[in-house]
Amino acid sequence: MTYTSTHRVRRVTGMVSTDDIIPARYKHMHTDPKLLAPHLFEAYLPGFVDTLEPGDAIVSDSVFGIGSSREQAVSTLLANGIGLVIAPRFGRILFRNCWNLALPAIETDTDRLAEGMSISLDLGRGEIRCEGATLSTFPKPPPLLLEMISQGGLLSRVKTRVSGE
Repeated sequence: MTYTSTHRVRRVTGMVSTDDIIPARYKHMHTDPKLLAPHLFEAYLPGFVDTLEPGDAIVSDSVFGIGSSREQAVSTLLANGIGLVIAPRFGRILFRNCWNLALPAIETDTDRLAEGMSISLDLGRGEIRCEGATLSTFPKPPPLLLEMISQGGLLSRVKTRVSGE
C-alpha cells in the first residue's frame, strides 16, 4: 500500500497551543466538528480559516499543539480539510490525537517548507518532496500508525478488527 499525498503548505509561526487552534469556549458549546470549523485559529490567526483549501498542510516553525488534551483541536483541523501537520515538535497529546484521528503529524525541520509550496508526502519512505527534490526526511511511522491512517483512525481500525473476529 502506498502512503503518498500532495498538499499546499500553510505556515503558522510561533508556539501554538490547543487553545490557539480552537478556543476553549467553543469546545464547550459544540461537539460537531462542522460547528467548530469556522473558529479554527480564530484569535491566533484571524481570517486564516477562510483561506484554507482541502488537503492543505499546516506547517509550524515551533512547537505545535501544546496544552490540553483537547481532541477537538484535531477534529477542527480535519473539519477544515487539513490533510497534514508538520512541525519541529508537537505537544505529545495532540501528536497522538492526530494519528488516532488519521491526521498525519510529522516531526521534522520545516525551514525549507515555504508558504504556498506544493509538497508531496511519502509516509512509507519518510520523505517530503517538492518538484523532485527531497526537502525533508523523517523516521518512517511504524506499521501500526500507517495501518491506522489507511483505516481512517484508531476507532475505525478497532471496529474493523472486532467485526472481523
